[in-house]
Amino acid sequence: MHLVFLTPYKKTYSSDYCSLSTFIGFVFLILSIFLPLFAALSSEDFWLRLKEYLEQPKVEFTNDYMLYVSFLDSSTKTEKTFFYSSVTKLNNIFNDACTKDPNHLNNGLCLTGIEPIVTASQEDNDDDGINDKLNLRFEIDSNDIISSTKKDVKIIFFLKYRLTKTVKLIMTPMIYVNIPLTEAGAKEIQLNGDLQLVQKSPIASTTITSQIYNKENKVFEIDQKLNSPFDLLYYFNKYKNLNYTLKYNYEKIEKTTSDNKLIIDMQMNIPKLQRVFYIQSAFEAIKYAWMQYFYIFLPIYIILYMIYKFIIESNIFYTHVKSDL
Repeated sequence: MHLVFLTPYKKTYSSDYCSLSTFIGFVFLILSIFLPLFAALSSEDFWLRLKEYLEQPKVEFTNDYMLYVSFLDSSTKTEKTFFYSSVTKLNNIFNDACTKDPNHLNNGLCLTGIEPIVTASQEDNDDDGINDKLNLRFEIDSNDIISSTKKDVKIIFFLKYRLTKTVKLIMTPMIYVNIPLTEAGAKEIQLNGDLQLVQKSPIASTTITSQIYNKENKVFEIDQKLNSPFDLLYYFNKYKNLNYTLKYNYEKIEKTTSDNKLIIDMQMNIPKLQRVFYIQSAFEAIKYAWMQYFYIFLPIYIILYMIYKFIIESNIFYTHVKSDL
């Protein structure tokens, strides 16, 4: 004889709601749900809200700047100050303070009537619509400043900074540059470096573009507590307390030039892969967390099911058995 067809022999196990076998089955069901959960929670990245990604930011120059030069007058041996800003109101305040009371400023006497030449350009090397480099150039044509053997140049300028991928952010960061010089003569100072996003806290990932630090020109507002509204370092220290700031990490090259000018030439590289830390949304966290839970749940469920099946089939706890026989 040979086998032509096979049907399984079926047994049905049942029990009362208050029986011990039903209680054991309920316990196994709870274990199959919560054991994978506890195992997943014990892993470091199960409910990982803080994440990071790489993006090239969109950076542009806003044409807003403040330039401050303190120098030692070679003829009178007195310290003078020169200030110029893209904000006309601040220039007028500086000129009025120097005219009415030269000692109003901390550094004493002033140098006025000079307007620096400021030029800006941008480079997009791969033609993707995102700038890869910003170039900013300040030219000061003043014999008093150039002939000084001791001068300190401070520059504050503003950029427009955008993140548009995982994190949506628009802000107006401040860049502060301080260049002390100890030699007389026409100089060209070349600064070359990268722009780096500095985060004290991660950025929340939402569909709404964050503009909490997109308050243009707010730093130019005069603080009444200051003796001088031209203390650029004071404004920069206020800026550094923000959660998200932009840092210019540069190397300096100082050269003597034939032009009778003091030239500050800055080249700012925009990183292709800027690391951004952010807090992912609850939906995104759940999307990754359930996969970890499922892959732990599956083997634990199979093991507990096999154990419970063995207990019932071995009649360790009483059940009602029905068969096809």
